[in-house]
Amino acid sequence: MATFIAALGPLSFGYCMGYSSAATTQLENKNATDLYLNADEITWFGSLLNIGAMLGGPIQGFLIDLIGRKFALILTSVPFCSGWLLIGFGKNAAMLNAGRFMSGLGVGMASLNVPVYISETASFSNRGAMGSINQLGITAGILISYAIGYAFDWRWSAVAGSFPAALLVVLMAFMPETARWLIAKKKETRARKTLLWLRGPDYDIDKELCEIKASIDTQNQRFSLKEFKNPSLLRPFLISMSLHFFQQFSGINAFMFYCATIFQKAGFKDPTGVPILIGAVQFVASAISLALIDRGGRRFLLIVAGVGMSISCFTCAVYFFITVNFGMTEVDIAWLSVTSVAVYIVGFALGWGPCTWLIMSEIFPVRARGTATGIATFFNWFCSFVVTKTFSALIDGLTEAGTFCFFGAFVFASVLFVYFFVPETKGKTLEEIQTEFETRGTRKAVKETNV
Repeated sequence: MATFIAALGPLSFGYCMGYSSAATTQLENKNATDLYLNADEITWFGSLLNIGAMLGGPIQGFLIDLIGRKFALILTSVPFCSGWLLIGFGKNAAMLNAGRFMSGLGVGMASLNVPVYISETASFSNRGAMGSINQLGITAGILISYAIGYAFDWRWSAVAGSFPAALLVVLMAFMPETARWLIAKKKETRARKTLLWLRGPDYDIDKELCEIKASIDTQNQRFSLKEFKNPSLLRPFLISMSLHFFQQFSGINAFMFYCATIFQKAGFKDPTGVPILIGAVQFVASAISLALIDRGGRRFLLIVAGVGMSISCFTCAVYFFITVNFGMTEVDIAWLSVTSVAVYIVGFALGWGPCTWLIMSEIFPVRARGTATGIATFFNWFCSFVVTKTFSALIDGLTEAGTFCFFGAFVFASVLFVYFFVPETKGKTLEEIQTEFETRGTRKAVKETNV
């Protein structure tokens, strides 16, 4: 219950991501709207979401340590609701851009907080499946935004976007704070009540409480940025930053930008229904990941998904190369383009979508979780902004075929990175994961001292 209610945050996140698909089409059509935006204003309308999200991550990283995971999550509703209302009732481009920026703040805050809240709430045996609900919420929000954008104009679609965030305030008020944050703040009685509510009366909460307390007692609660030089924190930090980099440079934005064009060239008659089809594929794949992530593990899903995504990038590049250089029509090899898009989207939704955020929420110690995840979230949205803004330049400089080869190379590199550097966290408590990093860091320090 706590997980699904928290998932209203990523649902709002996904709604923001999918909203621009139909809205920008209407806003740039003078005959379809009462408020017209030119090409430059449309670009800012899309980009400001990333800029807001960059700032929202560090802000939320500070808040989750200061006021707790629960109340910081409730606060995400403020930028979400205000942003949607500014867009829905906006009278000019400035109001729409302000609303988009505020929505971006909410996206950045939710993308950090929800994985942390879920990972600290779930038991170690189902933490992967519960963590995947974060991605399921995102894809559900994207699908809902596509459907509502298809049925209503951009103003009513914006107003509808405020409802999940408002519902989050009401329902999250009845959910518990995480036991780890409570123990870190010396509130053991409340932590015991939280675990009893979450686990039920037949569960041995004393053992879990002791493990959490022992882990936190060994840490210096006053966290300093200087601690990032320690191998026990530097290694998980670099792993998380690398995963965020590879997630964004995998080409997900390129595929989402081009999927409608590819499907139209393949002969789909109704281009406005293409995003709904893509959203449905993402949602189903995210649902499948719930069953796989605690069985196959994070590494397995990242590697398998990465291989499929890499092949899809290269086959999509072949599709563009053949149609441009050999005179074949798009319909002649439509099966290649459609299959490439479908495999890529399924792979991302199964692996690199959920696992990047899940691993981030698992590998940092409690004392550093707010700061480290805040920096990692900022970096994720910075990379997203860079890829979005440079995509047109890549197409102009490398052509479509070269651009997809470019992203395919990054995905292949990500597979190698996961294979050699990312540890498996499946079936381990957060305290066990932390101990492994500390032990490895201690061994490395001792080895360097001996040398």
